[in-house]
Amino acid sequence: CKKLKPDWDKLGDKFNYKTNAMIIDVDCTDDKAKSLCETYGVSGYPTLKYFGPGLPDDGQAYEDGRDYNTMSKFVKRKSKKPCVPDTEENCDKKDKAYLEEIKAFDAAKLQEERDKMEKEIGDLSAEQKEASDLFETQKEEAMATMKKAEDLKKKLSKLQSKVGYKLLILKAKTKTKDEL
Repeated sequence: CKKLKPDWDKLGDKFNYKTNAMIIDVDCTDDKAKSLCETYGVSGYPTLKYFGPGLPDDGQAYEDGRDYNTMSKFVKRKSKKPCVPDTEENCDKKDKAYLEEIKAFDAAKLQEERDKMEKEIGDLSAEQKEASDLFETQKEEAMATMKKAEDLKKKLSKLQSKVGYKLLILKAKTKTKDEL
């Protein structure tokens, strides 16, 4: 989290109020922010999310590199203003190529293509969310198990310090002929 902060602030300086992007941080350890963080599914820190049209209401997890250059390229790509098909305003080469590909489609075919793509994205998003939720559950269980193991290790160490020497004396005093 501390390692990411300088690059995150630099990203905000570059994009905030100058583009479609807003680079914002929320301290989820602050009691005032806890409900916001719960609403958006933030449980580990730092959690990076982005929001936009066609994405889940609680945002999409950012999973790419966490260095300035990688994040900057991502923000630049995601904050691009949408292509306006009628005027080709804000349309890049890829947008124009797709417009050319679908120019002969009638309204029904356009709707069919849209429905197909939205279903594909929706299905995969649901599958990804399910896997992500399962991972979070397993991660929480693993963290709890790790904490329990650490606690037990501390207790064992204390007990061995407390009675270990006594056990050695008792073993020495109660040795059988076979143990000699």
